[in-house]
Amino acid sequence: MVQDGVFDAPCPARREGKLKKVHAFAFFAILSLASCGVVDVKDSAPLSFDEHMRLGSIYESQGKYELALREYESAQGIDTKEAKVYFALGNVYLRTGEYDKAEKSYTRAIELGPRPEYYNNLAWALMEKGDLAAAKESAREAVKRSPATERFIYLDTLGVVEMRAGEYESAEARFIQAADAVPQGRADALSEIYRHLRELYKSTGEPEKAATMDEKLELFRAGDKEGL
Repeated sequence: MVQDGVFDAPCPARREGKLKKVHAFAFFAILSLASCGVVDVKDSAPLSFDEHMRLGSIYESQGKYELALREYESAQGIDTKEAKVYFALGNVYLRTGEYDKAEKSYTRAIELGPRPEYYNNLAWALMEKGDLAAAKESAREAVKRSPATERFIYLDTLGVVEMRAGEYESAEARFIQAADAVPQGRADALSEIYRHLRELYKSTGEPEKAATMDEKLELFRAGDKEGL
C-alpha cells in the first residue's frame, strides 16, 4: 500500500484550531477558494510552512499536481531540513510517474528522519522503476521499523514486491500475514490486500483461490464486513 501525504486534505471542522492565529483568517479564505482552482495570495500575509503543506495536500487530493508541487516547494523554501516536505514531494512524483524524482525525494526524507512510510513509498518508486532488489530491501526496512498496529501496510507492500519478483509463495504468506494484522475499521485496507491476493492467484494459475478472493471482495462491496 502506498502511504498518503503527511496531511489529509482538511475540511473546516478538522482545520479549526490547528493554524496559527496570525494567519488563520487569511488561510481559511485560501482553503475555501482552493477547491475552485488557483489561489491568488499576493495580498495576504506570507503563509507558514504548515499552511503551504496543507494547501499542497488539498491540491494533491484534487489531482492538481502542479499546484501541489508549487506549495510543497514553497514549504521546502521555508525549511529545507524538514523530512516530511520531501516525502510530500515524493508522493506527487510517484503519482505522476516521475519515479527518479520520487526516489530522490524519498531518499532525502529518509536521510533527514527515517520513518517506515518513507521506506514504504521508496519501495513503490523503486518497484515501478524495475529495481525489485532495492525495492524489497526498502520494503523490509519499512516492516522492520513499523509499529505493530501499522505493520499490515508494509507487509502488503513487501508482498507486492515479492509477487512482481515471481516469489509467489513468499508473497502469499506476506499478504495473509498482512490481512490477519488489519485492525477493525480498516475494511478498505483488507479489500486492497484481497485484491493483491486475487492478482497473485491469477498469476499462479489458481482460479479457485482467485474466485474466493472475488467472493470476499463482493461481500466487501455489498457492505458485509463480517463476511470478510
